[in-house]
Amino acid sequence: MLQIVLFSILAGISLATENSDCFLGREPGNTGCGEQGVRSFYFHKNTRTCQPFFYQGCDGNGNRFPSKEACESTCRNATAAGDLEYKVCASGAYPAGATSGQAVTGNNCPHGYEVQDGQCCPTREYTCGLQYDAGKFGSSGKHTPRYFFSKNYKNCMLFTFYGRDGNANNFATYNECKNFCM
Repeated sequence: MLQIVLFSILAGISLATENSDCFLGREPGNTGCGEQGVRSFYFHKNTRTCQPFFYQGCDGNGNRFPSKEACESTCRNATAAGDLEYKVCASGAYPAGATSGQAVTGNNCPHGYEVQDGQCCPTREYTCGLQYDAGKFGSSGKHTPRYFFSKNYKNCMLFTFYGRDGNANNFATYNECKNFCM
């Protein structure tokens, strides 16, 4: 009996870490079957957060959970074959699209970015010339201390990053900021 319980637990952990449903896009479904719509959550693969959405009641896909907690417990450590995770650029700055959840390929980098290791990484001139941008709250509501380069003070300064959006003038450490911009 104990072996069956242990096997069930280990199988559940294995499914939670290899759940490819977590990497499907948000699918609101449709209203054609007469079922009541309901607030649900889906896993956003680029930001690795569980986001709310309104499920219309029919169809949809496996990336739909009744609560944020259910989504997080299923997808927190999920991996998918061929999943592309954003790496931080060599400068320590985020590549284009990394904090907004919008994939940007090396073929169409926005102004101020250049291709580095297949990602659109911000140039020094562009990054260090931007004002800091604290971004917006993600679903976790985190306040993360980060550093930005101030043109006015010609130094790196501390600010609070809220987890989404923002801009490239955003470094994990003072030294990363200093080494890139000074």
